[in-house]
Amino acid sequence: MPSLLPAPARRYRRALLGVLGFFGLCFVLLSLVNHYQFRTYAYDLGIYNQALWDYAHLRWNVNSIMRYNNLLGDHFTPLQLLWAPLYWPLRSYALLVVQVVAALAGGYGVYRLHGLRSGGRQPGAAVALAAHFLSIWGVYSALAFDYHDNVVAALLLPWLFYLFERDRRGATVLLFGLLLLSKENVALWLVFVALGLAALHWRRRDRLVLALGLVVMAAGYFVLVTQLIIPALSEGRDYLYGSRYAAVGEGFGGILRTAVSRPLYLLGLLFRNHLPHTPDGDYIKLELHLMVLVSGGYALLRRPAYLLMLVPIYAQKLFSAEIMHWGLNYQYSIEFVPVLSAAVGHWLLAAAPRQATRLAAAAALLALVATITSMEIRVSKWHDKSASQFYLPRHYRRGFDVAAVHRGLALIPAGAAVSSLSPLTPHLAFRPYTYMFPYVGDAEYIAVLRGDNPYPLTEVQLERRLTAYRRSPAWRVLHDEAPLLILQHVSPQPLPARRYFAERAAASSDTLRLELPR
Repeated sequence: MPSLLPAPARRYRRALLGVLGFFGLCFVLLSLVNHYQFRTYAYDLGIYNQALWDYAHLRWNVNSIMRYNNLLGDHFTPLQLLWAPLYWPLRSYALLVVQVVAALAGGYGVYRLHGLRSGGRQPGAAVALAAHFLSIWGVYSALAFDYHDNVVAALLLPWLFYLFERDRRGATVLLFGLLLLSKENVALWLVFVALGLAALHWRRRDRLVLALGLVVMAAGYFVLVTQLIIPALSEGRDYLYGSRYAAVGEGFGGILRTAVSRPLYLLGLLFRNHLPHTPDGDYIKLELHLMVLVSGGYALLRRPAYLLMLVPIYAQKLFSAEIMHWGLNYQYSIEFVPVLSAAVGHWLLAAAPRQATRLAAAAALLALVATITSMEIRVSKWHDKSASQFYLPRHYRRGFDVAAVHRGLALIPAGAAVSSLSPLTPHLAFRPYTYMFPYVGDAEYIAVLRGDNPYPLTEVQLERRLTAYRRSPAWRVLHDEAPLLILQHVSPQPLPARRYFAERAAASSDTLRLELPR
């Protein structure tokens, strides 16, 4: 049956499908290949894979990797419960597939949002803006590094804008609530997102009231979760992640006092390395600002309400005491993506259709070039090029037979307790007891990749420990085919029927002193 759409509409629909298909292939090659090639890790995919396994079996997760008695007492991420059925068909790839689908859904949401805003007058620009969204570096940095719930929330934000501007109030509140459930710090970000919506739509009283209601909803949720729910689920411990910002004050109250009393000091922290004796932190913040600028940040100057939406993201990244938060790596830049995209699209509404299409295409090309350049040359430390450069052969090579390692891991019984190095842990997480080596605890098996990523040990420390275990009469070699070594305990003790850990996993520097071979 011939299409009922006019020819131009069919052309734009094909172009959109081409954009989504192209970037979908890129994301699959980036994320799923990394997992198959053992470039995903205990922190964080291994942690969340074990949680997914428990949720799929209708249990709360007592997380043996973190040795935490309810994972929701660390980060409050109940949205993961929705993904639990995906464990059955997709297994260890399930959460990675969720992220890829969320990215493509976000790109489609950008297309629909601009179509709504422009009244359908700029269909070419809508397609190009979808490509712009999918080209921004934050998507690639996040997909190259495991799974994180804030990534899914950020990638779905265009749909919140779309529903809000379509005046679908019930659907807006429902989606907003689901985004709140993704992660507790997303709630703090959504306070400012809703404030930005209020600033953009202050002339419409109904939209202004809705936006301010969302502000109250997100703020109340954030306080409730961080001050009551997380301490209750973590057996009385305070919310852990407020302590990362000692440079700007102790706790949330201290941060607010600093903001009021020393605003110029805070402004300076956005640009300078504030950690003494850490030259690795030099110029990382500048690199972030330049990347934001070329990825669409120029539109923030035309629409400052979108800059308001990014206030907590800049603070979360650049006031942190951990350098890895400052730059372009990992999942810490994903919230820039939907905001920059929406700002660029909003700016282009005043242009004629053809001009808007050309400008949107130029914005997409500039963002993509910047992203690829950042994969080649990056100031930010700890950038693994082989994990991010999906367009080069190095991404598909590991220097060992990956399939043979997967076959070797199959020798470990499904229910057995296992201690494994970080790159193996996401593949071994679907069991009650899985630990990150060098912590062994009551593990029946030890599995390591030699000559690969030994974190948190050095290669020398790893070999010393393996030598000690191999010499111990309590352990025997089950499998030794380079680089995979599997050791089996000769007389394992019965595992506790109930998972419970008296103490949370120690920091990596302390973990090295936890055990000697038994």
